[in-house]
Amino acid sequence: MTSFGLWWQRERDDQRYKIRDLRSALDWTVWLYILIPGLVIGAAYYRSWWILPPEWLAEVPEQLAVLPLFIVATFWSLRLYTEEADQVYLLQNATLMGGLKKWGIFYSLLKGLVATIIGMTLVLPLLITGWGWGMERCAVTGLFVLLVSWNVKTSRYFIELFVPSIWVKWLPIGLVNLISIIVLLLISGIGWRYEWAVAVGGGSLLLILLVQIRARMNMQGTFFHDVVMERGYKQSVTKFLMGRVGVAPMPLFNRKQPMLFRGSRRISKNKSPEARMIDLYLKWLLRSMGKVQYYLQVIGWGTAAILLVPLIVKVVVLLFALYALIGLSRADWSEFSSSSYANLFQWHQQIREKSGKQALKLVSMPCFLLMCIVTGVAFPGWLGVVLFPLGGWFVLKESLQIVHRNMQSHTGFLS
Repeated sequence: MTSFGLWWQRERDDQRYKIRDLRSALDWTVWLYILIPGLVIGAAYYRSWWILPPEWLAEVPEQLAVLPLFIVATFWSLRLYTEEADQVYLLQNATLMGGLKKWGIFYSLLKGLVATIIGMTLVLPLLITGWGWGMERCAVTGLFVLLVSWNVKTSRYFIELFVPSIWVKWLPIGLVNLISIIVLLLISGIGWRYEWAVAVGGGSLLLILLVQIRARMNMQGTFFHDVVMERGYKQSVTKFLMGRVGVAPMPLFNRKQPMLFRGSRRISKNKSPEARMIDLYLKWLLRSMGKVQYYLQVIGWGTAAILLVPLIVKVVVLLFALYALIGLSRADWSEFSSSSYANLFQWHQQIREKSGKQALKLVSMPCFLLMCIVTGVAFPGWLGVVLFPLGGWFVLKESLQIVHRNMQSHTGFLS
């Protein structure tokens, strides 16, 4: 097998692995209620920006345009596609190993080119219609964004390779990012007007890139470090989707008594079996700071997005928050009801179903209504303050009915 065939096989395996993880998270409900409406609304706003720039752009300095360009253009990783099993045969074949590294570096730089084109395409209407940039200035800025992104990601690769400490490596990475942003600010501000500045700057960046690539190709003794880094790149989508799911972090100190509800007193005075089960669930949930943090993150990020995004997108954000809150509360209830803590008591199946329905409403309703009130306040006029909470209450109630019916059918199927 040639080095290109070996690289292509590993790249296809890597793509299949990531697509499988994405399919497990992005089901048809996410596409139908979040992604497709978001793409349609985003395309409509993007088209309108070519006709008339948004009003908020007048308050934003044009120098800040390099920040989204820099972030999008560096949204890739320099990869060599080495695997742990290569030490058996491939590591002894210098020609095949060198070819694999060359194709990996070439493909990584190609991904940097695609990311730069995507970033420039997204920001281009704001640059031209909003800030009045010409095509020459846009082209020079895009060229330097590409060269800077190539050098930044290559430099980050060396830093990740030789600096093991997580806290120490942020210093050189931050320095590289700062220097890169300063270069982009100088070129996009005044440097694009002078041909000698463009030639000297572009040639210097290209020379630095070639030196780094040559050093990487001639470097020896880093095989196992490369394997560990490649494993992280391959599992990047899984890590993003799973977050901190898995082994629970060790607490800073162990408590002999819980911080909340130390005396194990009941929250509700109702003595029905459903109220007792919900009481146990609320204590179990509120004592887990990790689970409470997820709800706070949805409320915090959702509130910030509602206050910042345009009017139509506020509704999309609100629907996304609804989907996230229902999903979180449903997952937490399923985890609680199947845990040994809840199974200490022999609850009847009908009591479990009634308790689950009330628990979903009790947890998700206050969070969602709070975001509806924020959306109503951000809506022009006093009518939004009334309509959004009422509409949110009705939508959430119907959504919980659907979720409860699905849970009942799933339970009946398992039984």
